Amino acid sequence: MKLSGRIVAITGGGAGLGAQACRIARERGAARIGVIDLNAEAAEKIAAEVGGIPITADVTDEAQIRAAVDQLGGVDIWVHNAGIGAQTTPFSDDGIWQRMWDVHVMGVVYATRALLPAWIERGEGHFAMVASANALTTNPMSAAYAASKHAELALAEWMAMTYGPRGVITSCFCPKGMLTPMLIAHADDNEYVRESVRTAVTSEAAATMLIDLIESDRFLSTTYPPVMEEYALRATDPDAYIAGLQDTHRRLVPGFGLPATS
Repeated sequence: MKLSGRIVAITGGGAGLGAQACRIARERGAARIGVIDLNAEAAEKIAAEVGGIPITADVTDEAQIRAAVDQLGGVDIWVHNAGIGAQTTPFSDDGIWQRMWDVHVMGVVYATRALLPAWIERGEGHFAMVASANALTTNPMSAAYAASKHAELALAEWMAMTYGPRGVITSCFCPKGMLTPMLIAHADDNEYVRESVRTAVTSEAAATMLIDLIESDRFLSTTYPPVMEEYALRATDPDAYIAGLQDTHRRLVPGFGLPATS
């Protein structure tokens, strides 16, 4: 769906990839841009820059998402970009596991409930999710992040299957990593961070890929093409795929995820 003349809502729009996506939406001629963020000040700053509407909302609160849709007077394109990250293992606190699920999965569910009835009725709409390359492979340092992002991709597949024939397009963007000042500052912390820097792109480049994905009505893209080779290997030779993951874990984060011992 072309952005020109459309009402576009972007969650997590106050910074990073979301903010860049708002800027590109303006360049592509969006009629109205909803800059949705948990941080009111950040939303207001980007909205002022792009001539958009700042909306303070938590994607894990269904009532707030419905209110955001109402405030915009309807939405043509919804970009679920809000996300969180943290190092996690099965031994991490239940709270962070639940928060990851709520942001990455239930945030999509709540927006779908708010948007789909009108979209189905008029026969068009576009729901774009920003998942992660970790949805296609995994994350050596965050079990909860990888699990919730896999679920997000699975939900995107289900929505594309179910709503696509009714004119509602679903896209899933799977970026590997973005060059941020924080990432660069920690480039020498360990081999995992160094590899992340080597394979990262700028947030502007990632946002351009995201908007191009939406405007082309395609289902999936990533900032790092080699991840698609891993994805294909997972389907064709799962044992070789797992062996590769184990090698990556030993090389980048040896010992991470093991239970604490006394």
